[in-house]
This record gives sequence, C-alpha cells and structure tokens, in this order.
Amino acid sequence: MTKPNLAAHARRIALLLLIAACSPTPTGPAPADINDPAATLARLASEPEGPGRKPLFIALRRAPAERALPVLESGLASPDPALRSAAALATGRRSDGATLAPTLIVLATGDADSSVRVAASRGLANLRHAAAFVPLQHNLSHETAIVRLAALRALARIDATQAAALPELARLQLDPDNRVAAAATKIARGIAPH
Repeated sequence: MTKPNLAAHARRIALLLLIAACSPTPTGPAPADINDPAATLARLASEPEGPGRKPLFIALRRAPAERALPVLESGLASPDPALRSAAALATGRRSDGATLAPTLIVLATGDADSSVRVAASRGLANLRHAAAFVPLQHNLSHETAIVRLAALRALARIDATQAAALPELARLQLDPDNRVAAAATKIARGIAPH
C-alpha cells in the first residue's frame, strides 16, 4: 500500500472501531420474570419451539397463583391462537393448572385452530386430568392427523390402561398418518407413545 492508501485505510479502521464502541451491546433476551406473567406469556407465544421456551415455562410455573392464573385464563380466551396455545401449555405445567382444566377441555375439543387443540390436549395430558378422558376421545376422529395424535398421546398419559382398551385403536392402527398409526399400535400394546 502506498502512504496515502495506508492513511485512508487507518482512518477507515478508526471509524469502524468508533462505530463499534458507540453501538449498544447486544444483551440477548431479557430473563423470564415470575413477577410479570403477562409479559412472560406474551414472550412464550412469540418464541419458536425449542430450548428458548424452557425458562419462560419455568417462570410461569413458579409465578404466584394470584398473578399467573388470571393471566393464563385471559390467554386461554385470547383471539390470538398463538397466545391460546402458549397459555394452554403453560397451564398444563402448573400444579394448580387443574383449576383451568374445564377451559382446556373446551379448547382441546372445540377450538377451530388445530395448534390450539394440540396444545390444550398436551396441557390436559400434563395435568393427567381424568375428566378430560371422555371428551378427548372425540378428537380421535378429527380430520387433522396432529389433533388425532395429540389426543392419543393425552389419553395414554391420562390413563394408559383405559386408553389401551379403546375400541378406536383398531381403526387408528390403520390411520393414513404413520405417526398416528404407530402411536395407536404402541398404546394397544401397552407402550407409552412419545
């Protein structure tokens, strides 16, 4: 490099270093806050599936009932399917989530959005809510395979013995969706589906 080019190059490097020094430092996502369940639920609804959701679920599980349950109840009634799904999953992870189980049953069996039905079924499975067993059986005939699969898994988790005796299992073992057929076969054999 010639002297004028070297000087110009040094000025560019100095300018880049100055810009980098003045730029805000990326901090990453804010930690989940057990004292702000509404913000945590909103973050959970926008967070893609994966390990990033775990601290959010933990915060919602540990949040005091007087703060968390009203937020979860509101989330279950939201017009946003992502928020309903997140609230259903979070409700299923709380020890006091059974208080909202009737709403989860309604969502699992009647919501127009399949992802909400799946999340509510998973929430009921985590709670092992026995009163959900009969209503969830209606989803075994749902047109969407993922809803049928979620219902099968939930029923097996709620009561494995009763699930293994379901007459629908013979039909579901021949389901066109391989995941549903495999889960039905496992349940009929007394093996917990994953």
